[in-house]
Amino acid sequence: MNVTFVILNYKAYMEAEACALSILRTQTYPDIRIVIVDNGSGNESVEKLRQRFSEEKRVHVIASEKNLGFARGNNLGIRYARKQFHPAFIVVANSDILFEQSDYCEQLFAIYRDRPYAVLGGDIVDAGKSQHFNPVARERNYTRNYMRKQVAVSWAKAVVFKFLRVIGWKGTAGGTDGVKPSATREVAGRQVSADSRVAETIEGVLLHGCCLVFSQDFFSEMDGFYDKTFLYAEEEILYYLAGKKGLTMLYSPRVTCVHKEAVTTKTIRKDVCDAKIFYFSHITRSYRVFLKLMKEYER
Repeated sequence: MNVTFVILNYKAYMEAEACALSILRTQTYPDIRIVIVDNGSGNESVEKLRQRFSEEKRVHVIASEKNLGFARGNNLGIRYARKQFHPAFIVVANSDILFEQSDYCEQLFAIYRDRPYAVLGGDIVDAGKSQHFNPVARERNYTRNYMRKQVAVSWAKAVVFKFLRVIGWKGTAGGTDGVKPSATREVAGRQVSADSRVAETIEGVLLHGCCLVFSQDFFSEMDGFYDKTFLYAEEEILYYLAGKKGLTMLYSPRVTCVHKEAVTTKTIRKDVCDAKIFYFSHITRSYRVFLKLMKEYER
């Protein structure tokens, strides 16, 4: 039974190459495929990746002529994987993910046998192995009022950073003191430090979107990510729709990977104000899409 990894690349082919190589070098499971989707990079990504993996039959590089965004770009790879390989599981990973666990694929089957899931997220750690990104939230109740507030807050933050850019403010990506903020997770509605691994398996959690595993249970109800967004909030919409459709989202510490964090965005937006404007503008649009989706479901 096949396991296929889908890696989305945008202008960072060296990261996508490193992600694919980490899979090829570590996995002991014999039947794997890798689909690298170039999301309209417009640079030499496609040529470089195809050249690098020209003799590796397990790696397939496909390309979109334009940048489709996160959801539609990944869905392109998911559709290709399902049509070509009929996998038992599809692992959708950002290009800045590294796999070091040799029995990662075997564990996907073992976890499913113990607790069948539609979507699985593992213990995702930063490069220093000190921060743990999953689960993002043990439970979150999305309401239209909550989403209206998210739209207003993110829009206001985009406006603030546009103003700061106009007046020439210079800051640092990690805050005014240059220290990168620690990762957090949400527990009972409160943000707590994510500096320790969650050791228990938990159902019904919000999972980080940088690495997600989809089983055939998921594809009995959905074809991939909700595709009306361009960038950000995809995992939140996935969590919401899974709840509506009765699909199990599961966190398990039995699988792990390394997240080097936001390589693509940092490559494109190096200025702090530009990066913040980019983030808050895009997530505002995504939250508006999310709010519209909620209205459709809750008529």
